[in-house]
Amino acid sequence: MKKHTFLTGLLRWIVAGVFIFSGFVKAVDPWGTAIKFGEYFNAFGMGWLSGAEYAFSILLSASEMLLGLCLLFRIREKSVTTLLTILLGFFTLLTFVLALWNPVADCGCFGDFVKLTNWQTFFKNVILLLFTVVLWRTAWKQPFRQHNRYASTVEWSMIFFFGLLSSGIGLYSLRHLPPIDFLPFRIGVNIPSQMEGYGNDTQTTLIYKDRTTGQQREFDLADTTWYDTLRWEYVDTRIVENNRKRRSEIQDFSVFNADENYAPTLLASTREVFLIALNPIDRPLSSICSRQIEQTVRYAVKYNYPVVCVTASALPEDGKITFGDSRIPVYNMDGTTLKMLIRARAGLVLLKEGTILGKWNCRDIPNFERDYDGRTPLETVTERRDRNNRIWPLGLLAAALAFIYVAYTSRRVKE
Repeated sequence: MKKHTFLTGLLRWIVAGVFIFSGFVKAVDPWGTAIKFGEYFNAFGMGWLSGAEYAFSILLSASEMLLGLCLLFRIREKSVTTLLTILLGFFTLLTFVLALWNPVADCGCFGDFVKLTNWQTFFKNVILLLFTVVLWRTAWKQPFRQHNRYASTVEWSMIFFFGLLSSGIGLYSLRHLPPIDFLPFRIGVNIPSQMEGYGNDTQTTLIYKDRTTGQQREFDLADTTWYDTLRWEYVDTRIVENNRKRRSEIQDFSVFNADENYAPTLLASTREVFLIALNPIDRPLSSICSRQIEQTVRYAVKYNYPVVCVTASALPEDGKITFGDSRIPVYNMDGTTLKMLIRARAGLVLLKEGTILGKWNCRDIPNFERDYDGRTPLETVTERRDRNNRIWPLGLLAAALAFIYVAYTSRRVKE
């Protein structure tokens, strides 16, 4: 049996914990990680990789979780510590370049859960690299151990299980919605209250690029010129705080066309508002998504609930879009805000008096009329949530049993 000192054991837990945590927060929000990959590709002139962001997102998060879990259970230590040393060496050099030239403001190492500056990320990577080198040297000093067939089979089974778990979280989150939402527009958030205090306590400036000339221009929030998404492309938001009051997480929520900002009306509605999100608007929907959205629009129109479509794409000439037998108005929303509101190309957001009651990927939109005829959308959401709350404990119990089994099997392998 290997004789690990207390120090190497502690370092192993630290490095494994960081990699598992880093991979997990990326896996539950593959959209955010893909957006960050897009920023890297643009910053380093690698636009030819555009379109592969989501594949890289799943691959990176799954790899980090897999390596962290293998290190935690001391599976193939020599190979795992070698791979971790190479990976951390690469990311340390990358973050050093980012810290010097700052082409991307945030590395996205911990998704949207923890924001680090590029210099903070660089020093974090240096420390982890030193820890990993110690683990690598310790692992390779150990005498070579011949695995019997049973031990080898168990270890590879564990690697397969960890890989399946790691990639499964990312794929599920990509096809549905993040099971844990770290973004400002979480379920239960009241948007107007989150935006309070912006006028007097902070000064917000929106920076947009003119698509025709390529020049950047600054806009005040009250200036509606930037609503023209055919001409202006969002670049950044600059916020100057005039006092020490805590700044709101939500910087903007505008639902607009060339004539008006419809957001105040939507946020003040005392009835449930159905917000259909499409980005881009001209991309064909799958048969499942098309059917789910059509059923939702039909239900909203039938029972006189406000229903609108929002997109970051150019609006149709008449400002309306057809779903089944119904035509509903379409409004623009800033692309960054829309991606924070819902991590899906097509989905539904349910609001009431500015509070987010529920969000669904188009595949998961409930059939309000068929399943819950006679009930309000709020009652529908509440019952669905109660039912899910009964399912979650069973899932956690199954996960705990699997973890115990893996830990027990790992001990048998090492004995």
